[in-house]
Amino acid sequence: MQLTESRSEGLLRVYDVVIPAADLQQKLNAKIAEVQPRVRINGFRPGKVPASHIRKVYGPGMMQDIINEAVQNSTKEGLANLRAASEPSLDVKSDMSKVMAGGEDLKFELSLEVMPDFEPTELKSIKITRPTAAVTDEQVNDALNELAKAQRGFEDKTGAAKDGDQVVIDFLGRIEGEAFDGGAANDAEVVIGANRFIPGFEEQLVGAKAGEDRTLKVTFPEDYPAPGLAGKAAEFETKVKTVRGPKEGRAG
Repeated sequence: MQLTESRSEGLLRVYDVVIPAADLQQKLNAKIAEVQPRVRINGFRPGKVPASHIRKVYGPGMMQDIINEAVQNSTKEGLANLRAASEPSLDVKSDMSKVMAGGEDLKFELSLEVMPDFEPTELKSIKITRPTAAVTDEQVNDALNELAKAQRGFEDKTGAAKDGDQVVIDFLGRIEGEAFDGGAANDAEVVIGANRFIPGFEEQLVGAKAGEDRTLKVTFPEDYPAPGLAGKAAEFETKVKTVRGPKEGRAG
């Protein structure tokens, strides 16, 4: 086996590996000689099958095993003195049909990353600065109020919906008159002002009443994650089914 380092970039190492055809054929001949006394083929006495016939019948399979073993052994041998940080990858450069026939050397490229060299450091000498952030009472109260709002339930109300109310709706969205995937829902619960829908969607539900039909006109943001919808103008045919107001009292 011949192993030559062809590239060394940072932690990357690339090696060119060559296993001569003569070495592979020598292993094949040894394998045939090993099994010849035990081979039984119709038309030949046990143990008397010619090596040439064994090569013809079983040679390709034997050679495949020999090549696999040679690749594994050469990889293991070539990496013996390296601290590998990744699994090696192989890129065969030979014509495998010619290698199998004994007419070409087995050549492949072996690539991997190695562990960097470093000197151990005494842990007692390391100082760590733990980042801290001052939090005001106002920020704590704001966060608690948001949590309370999220946990607060809603109850049916009469009259028009306003900011902070929950509206239960069915809707169907269309772009240029055509419905699109993901643009329809039934019994969707929309909290006005929660900013969980497309900009402009929730605001147009202010003043809506149960049983009312509305057409909401919005434009998808340019950075909307669905490329087919980003920046597109859409209309949502909306049926308002229920208007609910926040329950009074503390959450829980």
